[in-house]
Amino acid sequence: MTLLFCYYTLMKYLVAVLFLVAPIITLAFNPIFSATAVPYEVLTIDSRIEQQNEYLGELSGYPHMYEFTLGTEAVLVLKLAQKADPDTEPLRLSLIVVKENTNNAGVAEVGRQTAKSDTAWTERHDSALALTLLEGEEFVENLTPGTYRVEVSTPDNYGKYLLTVGDEPQSSGYFKLLGDIRTIQAFFGLPFLAILLSSAVYYPLGIIALMVGIYFTWRNRQRIRSYHA
Repeated sequence: MTLLFCYYTLMKYLVAVLFLVAPIITLAFNPIFSATAVPYEVLTIDSRIEQQNEYLGELSGYPHMYEFTLGTEAVLVLKLAQKADPDTEPLRLSLIVVKENTNNAGVAEVGRQTAKSDTAWTERHDSALALTLLEGEEFVENLTPGTYRVEVSTPDNYGKYLLTVGDEPQSSGYFKLLGDIRTIQAFFGLPFLAILLSSAVYYPLGIIALMVGIYFTWRNRQRIRSYHA
């Protein structure tokens, strides 16, 4: 009976901690694979460009082209990132944003970020992803209604990248967050056990371990008091 009571007590602690921890993990991910069936295929993305989405792409000889259509004015926020690797030179990632003109009159350039050999990347360790990234400068532009395309490329068009569109994280459940973190880790070649290095895992586990330790300390003191009574 005592073991059963302890089991249910621990389960209650676990559930309570998960409910307490989940809301304070404000960082959310929504990774989407940018897979193309044929070269130069246009990838349609969510027109709600203010909502944050991470597009995972691997260039294999040709640029990647994303397209979205706006019905109202909106602010476009883009950021390119790549995995930091001390043994290799950073990819020279570039992006170009264009708007389709009406009446099939071609496109007009909105803006671009062209990476050169001396382009500075900001190194940042993401504790939630347990991954060190090289991030480019944020691209921000006010857009009017219309159809837009975003091209991601390098001089030789090879390599993996992460394109973040939007800056408003979408809410997600705790276990979905873990799945999204693992998706990004796997894309950049991290082993399965790397999920244990994520702050979204070790932080809740640390709280659980602390609460369990407090519980057993309290129970042992109660036993000692009962023994001396």
